[in-house]
Amino acid sequence: MKNGRIILKAKLDLLSPMLIGNGKSDTSDRDVLLDAEGKAFIPATSFMGVLSRHMDTAVAQSFLGQRMDANNQAMNQSYLICDDLFPVEGDSNCVIRDGIRIDKASGVVEDAAKFDFQVLEPGLCFELNMEFVVINRERYDEAILILENCLAALSKPLYVGGKTSSGFGCLRSKELGLFRYDFDQAKDLAAYLLRKPHNEFLAEIKPVEASKREFSITADFRIPQSLIVRSYPKDAFGSDASHIQSSNQAVLPGTSLRGAMRARGERILNVIWAGKEKEIEDFLASIFGYASTKGKHYSIPSALRVCESRIESIGTEVQNRICIDRFTGGTIEGAKFDSMPVFPLNDTDANIRDLSLSLADPLPSQKALLLLIFKDLYTGDLPVGGEKSIGRGTLQGVRASIKDENKHEYGFEHFGMPQTPAVYSEYMKALLENSDYAEIQTRLSAYR
Repeated sequence: MKNGRIILKAKLDLLSPMLIGNGKSDTSDRDVLLDAEGKAFIPATSFMGVLSRHMDTAVAQSFLGQRMDANNQAMNQSYLICDDLFPVEGDSNCVIRDGIRIDKASGVVEDAAKFDFQVLEPGLCFELNMEFVVINRERYDEAILILENCLAALSKPLYVGGKTSSGFGCLRSKELGLFRYDFDQAKDLAAYLLRKPHNEFLAEIKPVEASKREFSITADFRIPQSLIVRSYPKDAFGSDASHIQSSNQAVLPGTSLRGAMRARGERILNVIWAGKEKEIEDFLASIFGYASTKGKHYSIPSALRVCESRIESIGTEVQNRICIDRFTGGTIEGAKFDSMPVFPLNDTDANIRDLSLSLADPLPSQKALLLLIFKDLYTGDLPVGGEKSIGRGTLQGVRASIKDENKHEYGFEHFGMPQTPAVYSEYMKALLENSDYAEIQTRLSAYR
């Protein structure tokens, strides 16, 4: 085909909360982007920014109009047109989530460090429409190469928007259709002008994806006692604090789990690298990322993704509590409060299924630290959420599967059963000796 169009259509289910900010703070500290009618949508710029990471760089620069001449001007406009993604049906349900920043020295919330942000609840289905402009045989060949990358990317979950390292913005494709319109054929031209599906050739494209190095852990947990990640109901007659929900389903937010994991990672490194504050800060930044604070004006993206997980087979119950005056031993007047955590309904079922951790482009020492943190989480030594001082938030591992970048998989129910792979000892040695220090500095220097 030398002259025509190729159209890729798909539907994308939103599986987790999504945050695409509009730059304003009318409702919260960070509001979700909505159209003129108050409906949520995914801007094509955000979607294509994610999708372009999966494309061959040289071909993408040529086809997407990113090649520059000697005067730093684009040599051609993009031959790929992507529409904004709007929901197929259903109303946009936006909710406000609360966040806090923990002081790493005291373990309590920093003063004036509470914030909130608006998210779009999961459950919506967005419609994708991409059009490839073909003006000669060379452009057609480039379009096919890009389609191979796009279809490979769409065959797996895509993460779009903000806080994707905490599992936000997970999209899964379905009902893909690929249509070819040859303008030298009258029937094809008429079908294109009438926007009718024509000459479907999806089966002819073989998805090709560049190798992606990733160290991942998937596990199931049960809640032996209780758990609460605080959410504050708007109902004046409701509980003072209840466990957070997403689309009326209790969840373990990736943001809460990431915070607990980072704090435990820092604690571990302070033991094995005592006194090496700079090395510890850089090492944590290489895994969990870094956001600019006072006096520093750079950010480092997170290499670790912690996905939000649903909590099943649970019940809820309001628990009334009081605050005791430590001098008199009596109740402080007006200090009665309550909370509504979640409790397991039985002792056998896993309450949290397929909790997922994934580390991109991992180094041996990074994998070692992630394994140490996961061990604490799996054995109940790392509580998550609030009210930990009264026994809430501990998790009990039921089963787990660890897969390295070479697709080697190690599954277990109890640590050490069966025997852990010998290569894990090499990871631990690399962490103890900080043998990846030079490589970590090289990676961080790209953002500083």
